[in-house]
Amino acid sequence: MTTLPVSKIGLIKQGHCYLVDMNPGRRSKPGKIRPVIVIQSSDTLDAGSPGVVIVPCTSKLGSANILRCRLTPSRTLRLVKTSDILLDQIHTIDRSLFLQELGPVDDLVWRKIEAGIKFLLET
Repeated sequence: MTTLPVSKIGLIKQGHCYLVDMNPGRRSKPGKIRPVIVIQSSDTLDAGSPGVVIVPCTSKLGSANILRCRLTPSRTLRLVKTSDILLDQIHTIDRSLFLQELGPVDDLVWRKIEAGIKFLLET
């Protein structure tokens, strides 16, 4: 029987937003407790990967571009503030840093996330 690494919030899901403890901030890595979007595949999450691949969000809104997409609070997404998803700052973080689930991102935002990551990885 496989034991999944510990998370304070239970099951972690691709395409969902969570509050995560990103402290301490270093260089271009944002710090603080902040929302993130899980981009790692459900299969690898379910297999028990100890790290979780995410993109962080910031409430410092910037100009729209393919590597920055807007995320707004909704009935199903319990963000405190409208935020930008920083698609050029992909990180792998430990499951123990997850504090609270905020909800799923909608399909349109998820397609923008996929397009931005594809753009980031193209040669």
